[in-house]
Amino acid sequence: MKQPFDFAHLDPSRDPPENYRLAYELFCEIWSRLRLFRSSHLADEFLAELLANLENQVLAAGLLLAIKIEVDADADR
Repeated sequence: MKQPFDFAHLDPSRDPPENYRLAYELFCEIWSRLRLFRSSHLADEFLAELLANLENQVLAAGLLLAIKIEVDADADR
């Protein structure tokens, strides 16, 4: 499953700091697991709504991290 906040790296010399990469990988893993768990529990309305909320929060945090990585990369130029 493609992650919603995945982006292509064009210049390897501008790689983000390792802590950011690790956090990004963690967000991707959490996102994938939430999607998988949610799809297997669609019959439970409460769980489906709770997991949708969690997905939105993870998506927002991952998006902010991706923006931070891009801003830092632009600042280094």
